[in-house]
Amino acid sequence: MGFQTARGVSSNENEGMVHSKRAIAAPRQALRVVSNSEVNRQVRLISKTTVEPVKVDDVATYDEYDDETEDDMAVEDEDTKHTPQYLTDAESDEEEEFQVMEEKVEPMSPKWDREIEAELRSVVGKFFREDPDPKDEDTWDVSMVAEYGPEIFNYMRDLEIKYAPYPQYVPDVQSEITWENRATLMNWIVQAHSRFNLLPETLFLAVNLIDRFLSKRAISLSRFQLCGAIALFIAAKYEEINCPSVQQMAYVVSNDYTTEELLKAERFMVNELNFEMGYPGPMSFLRRTSKADDYDSETRTLAKYFLEITIMDPRFVSSPPSWLAAGAHYLARKMLHQGKWTEAHVYYSGYSETQLRPLADVLIDNCIDYKNNHKAIFDKYSERRFKRSAVFVQECLRESLQY
Repeated sequence: MGFQTARGVSSNENEGMVHSKRAIAAPRQALRVVSNSEVNRQVRLISKTTVEPVKVDDVATYDEYDDETEDDMAVEDEDTKHTPQYLTDAESDEEEEFQVMEEKVEPMSPKWDREIEAELRSVVGKFFREDPDPKDEDTWDVSMVAEYGPEIFNYMRDLEIKYAPYPQYVPDVQSEITWENRATLMNWIVQAHSRFNLLPETLFLAVNLIDRFLSKRAISLSRFQLCGAIALFIAAKYEEINCPSVQQMAYVVSNDYTTEELLKAERFMVNELNFEMGYPGPMSFLRRTSKADDYDSETRTLAKYFLEITIMDPRFVSSPPSWLAAGAHYLARKMLHQGKWTEAHVYYSGYSETQLRPLADVLIDNCIDYKNNHKAIFDKYSERRFKRSAVFVQECLRESLQY
């Protein structure tokens, strides 16, 4: 199979399977594929739609930001403030149908009950040590800070709750943007992220910044691509050694915005998010869980593919990244026939098999319909550097489901 035959392929173990971090010598050539791609044309089509600025609950939109004072963001046009909105019967029915369609998206989260909590307490009592295990290689690796491992990940579990977006911001906050629009933007971001050769942490942070920002501020559809580009720009500054320049970001959005407009939008977003960029993405939790497999590279690479497809599904917008990482690792082990979900996996992931099965089922459904669900991610993980993980998944599904 594609995954197994590529087993001996040399891969970068810097958790992102990316090449060495370096500045991009020819940005126009490197980004030309992104700018001319079908996904980018769709996003540009969205961005060129003529839309009037919208206001939701007296909250100003992205379009109305004035760099001079924060008060201007809350100003509303008095002429339109009290203007009643009349809809025809046909428009009213159409609007009602649209709202019902959007409300069908239910956020997913791990199940908790007394039996699961008792199982986790039992496992923690069995594996937890006050002092690091001298037989564990990580104990002697200063970069792993094994002495503080449990405290660090407990803190990260608190942060994942703190930085969780509002799962129903469509349509509760955003009146113009749909989940389909978000999926189109995510496809575009995946391609831009890949062309810049950025770390996976940058991708997940960018997605979190987008969702958190959209949970707080209503924006017009014409500014949606700008929101995505700025989130990727901020995430790269936070995570990368060599991040894209503002001129390169302007080229990514087809020079529809000047560098001054991009920097102004960046200031607006970081202020709106209170400069809080410490989202603990799923990659750290995936590394922690893979310790139970002695950091097996095949399992982790396949799990990365499952992790990335979660950014396309609106049901996972507010899901804990620790749960997503555990579910991706669980499904990867199943497909590679690596045995049961052991107590060691429960300890390092923090989740039992009962909590991960529903998540694995949804991931499989998304993989079956990959052409409509995550075509850009499928193409990315069909490459040799990712051991053709996406192709391997399709072969496994065809054998097991015979579709």
